[in-house]
Amino acid sequence: MSDDLQTVLSSFQRGDYVRTTRLCTRQLDIIESCSDPALELRLIRLLLIASELWWRDADTENFVPVRQVVSRAEQVAQHSGDLADRATTCYLRGLAVLTVDGLDHAIEMLTEAVGHARHAGDRFTELAALTKLGHISVGRNLTRGLTVLQHAETLMEQPIDRLRHPEEKHLLGMIRTQLRGYIGVAKFDLGEFTVSEAYLRESLECSTTPASGAMTSNYLGQLLTATGRFEEAEQVLRAILMPLADDPRASSHQGYNLVQLGKLYLEWGRPDAAAKPMLDGFRQVSEAGNLSVLPLARNFLAELLMHQSYAGRDLPRAAALFDETVAECIRTGFQRSEIAGLALGARVALARDDVNTALTSSEAAVRRLAETGTMPALRTEEVYFSRYEVLMAARRSDEARHWLGLARREVDHKAATITSKDRRATFLDRVPLNRAILAA
Repeated sequence: MSDDLQTVLSSFQRGDYVRTTRLCTRQLDIIESCSDPALELRLIRLLLIASELWWRDADTENFVPVRQVVSRAEQVAQHSGDLADRATTCYLRGLAVLTVDGLDHAIEMLTEAVGHARHAGDRFTELAALTKLGHISVGRNLTRGLTVLQHAETLMEQPIDRLRHPEEKHLLGMIRTQLRGYIGVAKFDLGEFTVSEAYLRESLECSTTPASGAMTSNYLGQLLTATGRFEEAEQVLRAILMPLADDPRASSHQGYNLVQLGKLYLEWGRPDAAAKPMLDGFRQVSEAGNLSVLPLARNFLAELLMHQSYAGRDLPRAAALFDETVAECIRTGFQRSEIAGLALGARVALARDDVNTALTSSEAAVRRLAETGTMPALRTEEVYFSRYEVLMAARRSDEARHWLGLARREVDHKAATITSKDRRATFLDRVPLNRAILAA
């Protein structure tokens, strides 16, 4: 192993990802493309893992041009003709296109990566690709995605005879930590709160990369917010925001945690406190251009703008933001945000006394939910309750009661998964949506 590569690996294993990014970039600038395919691919993989917070879809100063870097990896793999190299580049392409192209292309590339890795006997890449594939597949079918994650979990426990490169032992630990977090968030999406929290906390304790720590904290913050544990959620989100607070570079991870903090304050009944983190976070997410996070952030901002107690309430802009999300998600495949945009857009229309639009939008939301099944980052009970409210406004109370019953059933199911009696009471008493459903 060259001294330069050893320096990169030492920096990476210490967790100095800024230096790792700089060193990898410098080495890749020095070496001639395809002159040493194994070294080049190792450097590219380390670069992308270390720099995920600072990916961009173009060659921009102080950021990593993710599409260009992956294209270089593909050229190297094509030159080497090695099936394991092809598996690695499909995996890296899958990570990249999720942020810049959309969900379906990412699923396609990661599925291809799993197949190539399996045929090449590259267990590390197979596990890495399965882990990410399972996580993003929940956006198409939650049950299927969780099945993939559980398969990866079973495979992770089996001994690996051989790793292709020494750093993969360290990377495998990172993938294992990531996998625990992804299973945790899938359990959260299924409404299994106590089990989900155990997985997420275990993952967060072992997180080593800034990107994985930021995302796992976001998931845990979502869970704590959704269960009414607002003080704990604020502590988790503020702690993860601190390390990058002085970094002038926009990051989709930092932006997502900022808008999640704003969403927490909305749930807490503090819309004016939500404004700064929400606006700052939306700016960062917009500049970063991450297609998986942007519609989530946009919907959160629209929720702030439609809040009755927010000083800057702006219903026309909120409606426009929801419409933008729906149109974008039809193109990119992120169904969860499309359905949320339809359901919440119906409530905005209702607030504007446009019952016909509200009826159309809420009907589309429940129809899409019936087609997709339970979706990640989407409260099924909120979609049902939105339909109930609209039907009541349209004086169709018999139909409305059906949707209220479905919403109540979802809340009761989720409450039953919380083993602590006190925390179950918190979930039912402090979350505004739950209070509204129970009161109705």
